[in-house]
Order: sequence, then C-alpha cells, then structure tokens
Amino acid sequence: MSNAMSFHRERHGVLASNVANIDTPNYKPIDLEIIPEGDPNTLGSVVMARTADGHMPSAGGTMTGQVVADGSGPIGADGNAVSLEHEMAKIDSNRVRYATNSELVSRRLALLRYTSSDGVG
Repeated sequence: MSNAMSFHRERHGVLASNVANIDTPNYKPIDLEIIPEGDPNTLGSVVMARTADGHMPSAGGTMTGQVVADGSGPIGADGNAVSLEHEMAKIDSNRVRYATNSELVSRRLALLRYTSSDGVG
C-alpha cells in the first residue's frame, strides 16, 4: 500500500509538470504508468532523481513504473499537446486513488493498534 501511495504521489508530480508546461511550444505531455510484475516488456524501475542537495529523497525508494508519452490530447498550433481538461481529470483520478490508499493504510494501522491493545479501547 505504501508503494501505491508513493506511485500516486510521483504520478501527481508528473501530471502537474504537464499543466505547468501548458504554454510551452512543442511540449508533449507524459504520464507515469505501473508496470505489471513479470511483464517481459518492462524498461525497469523508475527512480526519482534528486537534482539538488536540498531536495528530499523519494520516500518509496524505487517504484515499478514507466514514463510514457501521452498522445491522447489534440496538438495545438504551437505544437503543444497538453489539454488542461484532460490533465485535470487525470489529476483528480489520481487524487482519488491516493486518498483510497491512504484510507486503507489508516484502517490497517487502526486494526493493528486495536489488536496490539488486546481489544481494549
């Protein structure tokens, strides 16, 4: 579950960078997809790099995912293929998945607290 939360957090950053580049000429949006375990077409794990000493390290370490080009949006006159509506829908969907995973982790921790206290309290 923590790996799923890390994946969705990292995916949010990728999607937010698409929105940040909405006015960049010839920018093609990207997305982060989960690689199924045992997939022979995997490109390997994606490790979010620290580009400056002040950056925090990725909490999840490595995650099994791959950066892919998202060619689902129309290409504008300046060559930019970012659709704000499409990106916001993906961000909202990602937010819901993150919140669901967060709730599952919270419930599992509550269950562990309950069982470790012998059912008291």
